[in-house]
Amino acid sequence: MRSYLTSAMIALALTFTAPIVSADDEFSVPSAGKRPLTLGAGAIYRDKVYRGYDDDEKISPFPLVLFEGERFFVRGSNLGWKFVNTNPWEVAIKGEFWGDGYDSDDANILEGMDDRDPSFALGGHVTWQPQKFGITVDAATDVSSASDGTQVKGTAFYGNRVGNWFYRGSAGLVWNNEDYIDYYFGVENDEVDLTLGRTAYEGDDETWVRAGLFLGYQRPGSKWMFIGGGRYDFMGDEVDDSPITSDDRMFTGFLGFGYSFGK
Repeated sequence: MRSYLTSAMIALALTFTAPIVSADDEFSVPSAGKRPLTLGAGAIYRDKVYRGYDDDEKISPFPLVLFEGERFFVRGSNLGWKFVNTNPWEVAIKGEFWGDGYDSDDANILEGMDDRDPSFALGGHVTWQPQKFGITVDAATDVSSASDGTQVKGTAFYGNRVGNWFYRGSAGLVWNNEDYIDYYFGVENDEVDLTLGRTAYEGDDETWVRAGLFLGYQRPGSKWMFIGGGRYDFMGDEVDDSPITSDDRMFTGFLGFGYSFGK
């Protein structure tokens, strides 16, 4: 039964989020409790840290899916169930899509390597938000047999509305276990290519610093919402020392729109 439920959640999440990078902090925008189903689209820019990463791969479309019910929610690349939903606490289990990875033709340095696939992870979070300021701690582990990685995040955020505009700024730490780092930034022995300067490399666990800003616009009574924002990941030596990377900082930006159904 457990394997059936896991498979069903993975299939549902991939249907919603296959082209989306993981952006839970950015999509969790201020809302007055429940949010009707909102569907839309946009474009996302992600300058991955791989050496010579192809410019054609940096921009991709994504579907926007938002819904906030009493218990069930969909927040961009996350969907879950709230066990506790009482101000100022939210405790939930969730599945989240990690849009990491690459194809071997995304950059010259990756030629001859096995593709690294995105992951779907299961976990949960605890959020404390008495007013506009809040703190979230969440953890998730890959259950799609891609990276077998685990992430633990601690995030502080502040959200507010000013007229038709709303925004959310966030900053925090992201701990990635050894499996995650090694899968996406490591080089196996059979992938070594000295002509490219690609030596064997095995990554270890590492903590990153993450900061993001979300901006949105929606007039009162209007069903249309326009969004934009960005996020910086400040990685560390485990990523920077990899022979397939050229930087330890990654920027993600996005623009999009959505239409809300219902009241």
